Amino acid sequence: MDKIVLKQAGAVGHVAKNHQFWSDNVVLGFSALLVGVFNYLYHVVLAHVLGPHKYGDLTTFLNVTSFLVMPASVVVLIYTRLGKRPRPAEQRDAWWLWGIGVVSWAAIWVFAGPLSRTFHVSQLLLIIFTAEVVPSLALAANTGILQNARRYLLVGALAVLNGLFRVVAASSALWPVYRLVVVGGLEGAAAWVTWVVSRRMVRTVPVQEEATGFGMVTATGVVAVINVLYAIVDGLAAKYALPPEIAGQYTGMAIMGHSIDFVSGSLATVMLTAMLSDPSHRYSYLGLTVAVYGLLAGLVQWIFIAHGARLVIMILGPRFLAIAPWIPSYGWGMIGLGLLNIAMFYSIAQSRWEVITTTGCGLLVWTWTLVHDHTLRAFTLSTAHILVATVAATGVVMGVTLAVSGYGRVGREGPEVP
Repeated sequence: MDKIVLKQAGAVGHVAKNHQFWSDNVVLGFSALLVGVFNYLYHVVLAHVLGPHKYGDLTTFLNVTSFLVMPASVVVLIYTRLGKRPRPAEQRDAWWLWGIGVVSWAAIWVFAGPLSRTFHVSQLLLIIFTAEVVPSLALAANTGILQNARRYLLVGALAVLNGLFRVVAASSALWPVYRLVVVGGLEGAAAWVTWVVSRRMVRTVPVQEEATGFGMVTATGVVAVINVLYAIVDGLAAKYALPPEIAGQYTGMAIMGHSIDFVSGSLATVMLTAMLSDPSHRYSYLGLTVAVYGLLAGLVQWIFIAHGARLVIMILGPRFLAIAPWIPSYGWGMIGLGLLNIAMFYSIAQSRWEVITTTGCGLLVWTWTLVHDHTLRAFTLSTAHILVATVAATGVVMGVTLAVSGYGRVGREGPEVP
């Protein structure tokens, strides 16, 4: 009788957690959709106003900033695992988070000259656009704490607030004088305001006493770094290896294409926290996440195939029309990138390194290939082929790992007796 009661209680608990899984996905997915709309508005306005050459400069500033705030992605995932720390540890963390932000921006002041010559951009604008790195780690820690507590409504509110600021920044480019200076200044202001709001939100979250091992923290950090590099490496490589006009066109295509793997971000985050909360149903959470992502990514890819040229004109303008034939191929690569993102988050929940190894190797091959490509066609095909091949290799490794671990468990425990 006791076993029956426990089984019924477990089933009720799983139904409740399943409901929270879907509600978390709806909340974070809706906010991600709004942020995606804001990002599109940002790039639509700036691509039309600036044209391919200047727009290529803008994306370079954004990519360099993304590279600098790479530790922020690490911090988000680590604090998603750790949660809110006790007061003494929280104060120690704050010194490190703010210190790294200040040192990172100071490094840009030192190396702005060589970087501006490498990427053929303004040294002053490089400094202005990267100012947001200073509060980025503190903001990332607060976001991770909210995710650990599954306060996704607050997480979504922060993302939407930051997205709204970006739309305001883009609108300022309509002013004909010092366009990029104003845009960069408003980008920095957005980070500071969002941090202030996040600080107030975190005060309501209880302290998480459960400890997380150093090895898992390290693996989480590696996954975050790989994710950021996957998001920015092709844009930076294009600016390095392609002529300015073609590089600007390619970065425009990258902005459009990354909307596919962007969908996987919120889904994978909810999957991770659901698995940490209810590890016994990790396979069902993984399957549901992949299924939902497949439907959404397939819809976006269909739009790319059926209406690619019209979409390019609407979002980027007629001067970017040369990328229209390559949008579908690039889209397949981005679908693969989203699947890799989900696989890496699954590896965090399972404390495993195999997926991190395959995705890291795929990143190295992709980067090496891109810096030796010199045409729009070569960049696009390399992206599609290498990312799809990395997905295949990762799928094989995950399958073998699951089979071996399952066989080992049966061997230790013996067959189940009815």
